[in-house]
Amino acid sequence: MYVDDPDLTLMGSPPQIVAAADAVILWWMILGLPLAWSKGNMSSQTHRWIGADFTTRLVEGRPAGVVTVPPTFAAELFELLADFARGRGHVSDSLVDKTLGKAGRLSYVIPAARPYVGALWAALAASRAASTRGHREAPPGRHPARRFASAAKWLRSLLKPAENGEQTLPLEQVIVTSLRPITLEGPVAHTDASLWGAGGALFLEGVPVEFWETAWTEEDAKELGYELYDPAGQTAWEYLCILLTLILWAPRFKAEGLALLGDNLAALTGAISLRGKNRLTKITRELTCRKVKGAWHFAAGHLPTEENKIADALSRMHAPPPDRAILPQDLSGAVRVEAIDRKHLWST
Repeated sequence: MYVDDPDLTLMGSPPQIVAAADAVILWWMILGLPLAWSKGNMSSQTHRWIGADFTTRLVEGRPAGVVTVPPTFAAELFELLADFARGRGHVSDSLVDKTLGKAGRLSYVIPAARPYVGALWAALAASRAASTRGHREAPPGRHPARRFASAAKWLRSLLKPAENGEQTLPLEQVIVTSLRPITLEGPVAHTDASLWGAGGALFLEGVPVEFWETAWTEEDAKELGYELYDPAGQTAWEYLCILLTLILWAPRFKAEGLALLGDNLAALTGAISLRGKNRLTKITRELTCRKVKGAWHFAAGHLPTEENKIADALSRMHAPPPDRAILPQDLSGAVRVEAIDRKHLWST
């Protein structure tokens, strides 16, 4: 077994901290794990380890460990990404190694950065693969910046401080003992999308209280890279529907969490894993950005199509006959809310 630089964060009075640390070290020794005592470091306030700051504080009354990326580190990475974001010319191997190394460290501390950092590594892999196949895209020892441009722009937009001085991407990870479990007894959102539109309904204590619906437009299709009404884009429409639903209701239920139910497993999986390949990547990055900035707390689950009748009807209100649906009677007492204007949906 190999353990590299273990780090431990404790809370309590000084005697309690010492006793807890002694107990952990004792167990490490019993397990036979070799410890480099000469590298040991114990501090009572902020502790810096491999470019990250560790400390403790109470979060909503609960003890939490806090891991923070120093602002100077984020600022340096922001500047390093500039040549990649321009999308013109070539970048050297050394610059790629340095930038992606720092980006990788950021993603270890801040999980929300992983989709964007992963896209940078994917761009590097694609550049190397092209070179191996004999497709010269750049001089030896260099890579085309255009392959990295999209991911670099996203990451720079998150690392750049906002006008009010706040960081767009929170540079800290708060590790609490546990989050409030999300159950179907709390707020639940049903979602569904068709080739013509999408909709969702919010249930409180099993009763629908709000709903939204919208028709897809040529602009939506252009953003996702599909032809309007093309069945090949079904998963993308379902995924976009989830994003629109979360924008509406996730901010309201950050404490108790929102249960999100739908019948498209691929879209639901993307929302939970924050991963989406090819043309789904745009939605994944937007969802990740908003989830981090808004501190959304949600879970997703599968709802069989036959049980998703309300959201299904909402998604087909703009369909041509005979697929067109009318507003379900179950929503007669619910409030219609407006989905976000998609002209202001995308961060980049």
